[in-house]
Amino acid sequence: MLAYFTSADITLSAKLVQIMYLLSGFFCMYCGVRAIQKKDNKYYLPTGIFWFALGIVVAFGQWLSQLASGIIVAIVCIPAALNMVKRGNLQTAPKEEQQRNFKKIGMKIFIPAFGAGFFSIMISVFLKGWSSLLGSLFATIVGVILLVLWNKENKPMTFLEEGRRFLDMASSVFIMPLLLSCLGAVFTRAGVGDAFATIFGKIIPQNNVYIGIVAYAVGMALFTIIMGNAFAAITVMTVGVGVPFVMNMGADPLYMITLAMTCGYCGTLLTPMAANFNIVPGVYLEVKDKYSIIKMQAIPAVLMLIFQILYMFVVVTF
Repeated sequence: MLAYFTSADITLSAKLVQIMYLLSGFFCMYCGVRAIQKKDNKYYLPTGIFWFALGIVVAFGQWLSQLASGIIVAIVCIPAALNMVKRGNLQTAPKEEQQRNFKKIGMKIFIPAFGAGFFSIMISVFLKGWSSLLGSLFATIVGVILLVLWNKENKPMTFLEEGRRFLDMASSVFIMPLLLSCLGAVFTRAGVGDAFATIFGKIIPQNNVYIGIVAYAVGMALFTIIMGNAFAAITVMTVGVGVPFVMNMGADPLYMITLAMTCGYCGTLLTPMAANFNIVPGVYLEVKDKYSIIKMQAIPAVLMLIFQILYMFVVVTF
């Protein structure tokens, strides 16, 4: 590990990203230890093992062997698959304290929340070659400093316990985006795109770019619904449908791929697999129906998908 951070061949950006992973992993391990210590739910042991094992992978995945990483990931998935990762009885601040803090801080509380986006843009514009992931690291540091300045009662343990409470609320859904992000590469290596091309080749009429566009756009939405990740779907659908039945028919790849990506985002609005967008916010807001966000987004998503398909028709025609 020391050799990694002292190596002149590794960029400062990569080292800072690794520091972010280390901090995130240590925090997950902290949550695991606290879950076992507190024993505030009947599945405290599987819950603790889940968070601690996840923390090991996040913090030290750079240096673990593939076999060791695979074993630890399997350990992480077992309590999650058995639905044994449960929330503890972590209490929020009393209403009086919340109201007092709101009067003290007010709408300034949203400044740290915008920090991740702001710093990511600044890094992209002014620090070429640096990872935009560092926006989250810088935003967290600045956010902590601001919250301490605004309220002197905020101590290190306050951030640890409040962070643990939010992570605890997300439960095992927290790891779903991490797992889904791997699917695109796995499906591509498995030849899913070629299989799609074979299947669609028997269904889609030859030399009809409009039907090809519909298949490409709807396929992007449906595949994203299944995978929960439009970035994972775009590779498979472009190789299997976009290139042979749309681009090879004369459609501009730049426009088609960009619009297909938006069609995928329409699918993102419709799936619980996109947990970080559609499930976790509902958990944090403590809504009664965890699918309420998806239900509210359903009609706009379908209308947007139809618009994107018509837009693709227009691009091809003109």
